[in-house]
Amino acid sequence: MFKSKNVFDLKYFRNPEVNWQELPEGLVEIELVHTGPAAWVAQKVFKRPKSSWIKLDALGSCVWYELEHSHDIQTISAAVHEQFGDEAEPLLPRLGQFINLLERYGFIQRQV
Repeated sequence: MFKSKNVFDLKYFRNPEVNWQELPEGLVEIELVHTGPAAWVAQKVFKRPKSSWIKLDALGSCVWYELEHSHDIQTISAAVHEQFGDEAEPLLPRLGQFINLLERYGFIQRQV
């Protein structure tokens, strides 16, 4: 059977191994751990940190919070639109790119 790789046909959830924190203003920061040979060299030679904290904006933080209980893109997009209205537009293309980015960095996973 053909399985779709379209981000809008899939369901996602937060990776429980990812460290994150809520900032006082309600925004979210996610820890990005630098791995691989290039990161190892940068850490040893150039004294780069083993991780960085990525601060999400208000829309990204809203998506992150929605991923706790909503797993499909349509539900998440409705919640974002309800909170931000036209400020979130063009919502679906932006949300699709953001979800792909979160998945690529391992912050979220596809539901099987």
